[in-house]
Amino acid sequence: MSQVSHKPRIAASDPAVLRRDDGIEIACKFVDVSSEGFRLAVPRGVACGSNYTLSFASEEHRVVVRWASLSEVGGEFLD
Repeated sequence: MSQVSHKPRIAASDPAVLRRDDGIEIACKFVDVSSEGFRLAVPRGVACGSNYTLSFASEEHRVVVRWASLSEVGGEFLD
């Protein structure tokens, strides 16, 4: 079985907004972040595999959600 290698993650608690392509916004908070991806605390379930825009600290990044639970999502930066 191969192991997945992750870049070092940094704990965070900054607020963010996850915006779907249809404009619906989900207020969330970072749990951790790396140069390639992130984990967010979310108030409700989020669809995996969907493309979103993640806004935080006056920045916007295109992202894809790779996994989700009812209270957290993990994803990858596309830009």
